[in-house]
Amino acid sequence: MRTPTLLTTTILALTLAAPVAAADVRLPTEPMSAEDAAAIDAGIAAVMERHPEVPAFYVGLWSPERGSYQQAYGLADEADEADERPAAIDDHFRIGSISKTFGATIILQLIDEGLLALDDTVADADPALAERFPEVADITIRDLLGMTSGIPDYMNVPDAAVAALAQAPDTQWDPGELIRYGVERGLAPAGTPGYSTTGYVILQEIAETLTGQPIQELVRERLTGPMGMPDTALPYNDDTTLPEPFARGYMSPACVAELVDDGAEPIPDDTDTTDWNASYGQIGGSMHSDLDDLGIWAASMSGSALLSEELAAERLEMHDAGLVVWPYGLGIMQAGTQFGHEGEAIGWEGWAGHDPETGETFVVFTNTCSDTPALFSALAVLDPGVQDLADLLDQ
Repeated sequence: MRTPTLLTTTILALTLAAPVAAADVRLPTEPMSAEDAAAIDAGIAAVMERHPEVPAFYVGLWSPERGSYQQAYGLADEADEADERPAAIDDHFRIGSISKTFGATIILQLIDEGLLALDDTVADADPALAERFPEVADITIRDLLGMTSGIPDYMNVPDAAVAALAQAPDTQWDPGELIRYGVERGLAPAGTPGYSTTGYVILQEIAETLTGQPIQELVRERLTGPMGMPDTALPYNDDTTLPEPFARGYMSPACVAELVDDGAEPIPDDTDTTDWNASYGQIGGSMHSDLDDLGIWAASMSGSALLSEELAAERLEMHDAGLVVWPYGLGIMQAGTQFGHEGEAIGWEGWAGHDPETGETFVVFTNTCSDTPALFSALAVLDPGVQDLADLLDQ
């Protein structure tokens, strides 16, 4: 890490204390034609018929050519016939790993501000953290952002955090405990591709150390505030609520099977996970949002609204991160010609992306988990360019 002089330290402190300027990201607002909207409705209806296990779909398309269309289908709450509530376009939901794009943007901003460099190690950036977890001391910021750190993902290692969460859904997770779950499984060599939420919790700790602020404040002051996204936030560990109105989150057979593989005891396939404590994800997976806010965010994450042009371009340099179907950049995925991110929380799953070639922005969400084929079949209704990916996932 660059060592600041007294003068630059003072300047950086003043920079961090100042509010981030409002970013100018404007989505197309001209309504889509009735004919095109009806075609989307019919396409989503066909997906729902093939995937009756998904209670609700939320779709948003903002296109300079085709116009703007947001719609919700199915049930936000399927508790019983008396209390069923149809999905609505202003429903909130947990966005899972799309949260990582927010964390990555904060880290890249700190690089733009000179507090950090992509090739700094954890020990350079946060010596105290490296002392607590010496296994990660020599891993670079670049490897953490790009999913090539070699650190196991605590979300997917047997008998770890997710299995414990399923048995005690009200657990408030400490970031250090989540990091420990990952690193104690043993690391692959740095540079090894492998998706890791653990790496993003480490990045969260680094961001908090460098700024002296909790990650929730950093998200609000640096990202959601300047972008005009009032319905998006990272909750504190003791907050289990979603803002009203919200889509309740539900398990699926595939989601339960994954939990059992991770060491959890079996639970009902339709378990309602809405009130589970979301702190298991931190900046790697705990945020919530809605369609409109995610549209703004998706349109911004592949550009330079919040970053220097140099870093915004480097962010989109794709490589193998061990994800099979998705190339990965610095906290961003590619699907077809879109840049964005898939996100799965326990009870919700979605995609938010933007196509720089067409200027189109896409958001699709469901209120069940581990049903990626259904999710991308719905995305292909909006963007035929991801149909091959949807077909591959559906095999």
